[in-house]
Amino acid sequence: MIFSESGFHWFRRGITLVLIVICNLILLSALWVSGLDLDFVLTNAELYDPQGGHCVRVAWAEVSGMEGLVRVCSEWLDTTDPTGQVHSLRAGEPLAMDGEGNLYYENARKAEPRLLGLMIVVAAVIYLGMRSKRYLLTWYEMRLQRHER
Repeated sequence: MIFSESGFHWFRRGITLVLIVICNLILLSALWVSGLDLDFVLTNAELYDPQGGHCVRVAWAEVSGMEGLVRVCSEWLDTTDPTGQVHSLRAGEPLAMDGEGNLYYENARKAEPRLLGLMIVVAAVIYLGMRSKRYLLTWYEMRLQRHER
């Protein structure tokens, strides 16, 4: 049997397609297991920056670690946002206050370690996928050359 470039070419394409599907399934499974809401985590987690915006509406809200209701800015204009859109508090998201008195979404801070873990899994899957492809292509090429002799 003669070393077949076309056979190797098709094997390479097939391995690439299979690894794309498998790696994406692993990544989606990791995202599902982590329980992260990427829409929430990847948006700006800060609530109101007095230097970078103007409060439009104030409301009373519960803040973790504080007794009773706290008066917070519920709608604001962010001067750094070119759309001019009015930003508002996210419904159902618990608020917390740091030591300096700044408000933030409590769930956003809790999600940071899980997001870091997910990023590490993504890097590992990409690395292992590339190594697996290289190994399988080398194995197949050596197999074809062995049969050529």
